[in-house]
Amino acid sequence: MISLLKNEWMKIFQKVSTYLFIVFILIAVIGTAFIEMKINGENTNENWKEELTTNIQENEKALKDENIDEEEKTMLMENIAYNTQLLDANMNPNLSTNWTYMADWTTLLTSFITLFVVIVCSSSVSSEFADGTIKQLLIRPYKRWKILLSKYIVSVIYAGLLILILLASSFLIGTLLFGNGAYTDKIIDPASFEFTPIIVGDYVVNMFVYWIPGFLVITTLAFMLSTLFKNQSIAVGVSIFILFASSTLNLLIQSFVEKNQWLKFILFPHLDLRGYISESLPLFEGATLGFSLTILSVYFIIFLTLTFYFFQKKDVSY
Repeated sequence: MISLLKNEWMKIFQKVSTYLFIVFILIAVIGTAFIEMKINGENTNENWKEELTTNIQENEKALKDENIDEEEKTMLMENIAYNTQLLDANMNPNLSTNWTYMADWTTLLTSFITLFVVIVCSSSVSSEFADGTIKQLLIRPYKRWKILLSKYIVSVIYAGLLILILLASSFLIGTLLFGNGAYTDKIIDPASFEFTPIIVGDYVVNMFVYWIPGFLVITTLAFMLSTLFKNQSIAVGVSIFILFASSTLNLLIQSFVEKNQWLKFILFPHLDLRGYISESLPLFEGATLGFSLTILSVYFIIFLTLTFYFFQKKDVSY
């Protein structure tokens, strides 16, 4: 089995696209870091408390003006309330560190990893048929399921490598440009419509942890399609289409799920569990994390079962 894994690992890194994916991630990290620096600056304002206090005092003074209209009065009162909450929560609104950069950008770059790994998985087996090397692979003294399992394991390991590169490069570039902030620094929950302080480190970790289950299922689906189609272009094309169509299908399903309860068992609304991080973004009424994980687990088992079944039965006579 070890020799199979080594062989599949070598195959992945014989492809130019493997290195291009890694280079693209590094470029994306550097690019987004400079965008962040351009927008928010590279240094955290150390006098933010004094500035907030001064701003509150100026707004309170402006409220005493007899000529102020109701709209402006409302805006001033909201600004006072917001700044007061920041002071009470000891939250710097201008905080810019490696952790805030990762919260703003690194969590978004996971979509590229999903795309790249889907391409790798969907071409893993189909490329063997397209190149005609599948016969040479199957005449080796290994059972079919072991050959297929080695391909799947290596694809998952490669996915882990891309995630590691994204996290490590983001943390390093973020530290160089914005400084090493504290894991426990507080930010406002980006998904909440209310003033909700959260710990930035927990937010970054949760965004990745809640993303991984759906990511694993969609890549397993792509791997299954790779065994179903002997044409590599079709396998990759169908996989990418499903990946990009999943967000649209998700919105459609959420729109009709109240009237059609059976829709809650469809895969797509459960692929991105990050909505559960904030209670303000439920997938649909009655949805729970446990239910979504169960749905993902069922589909994961079905996809893997079909993958190994069809590969065992697949005709490789031509």
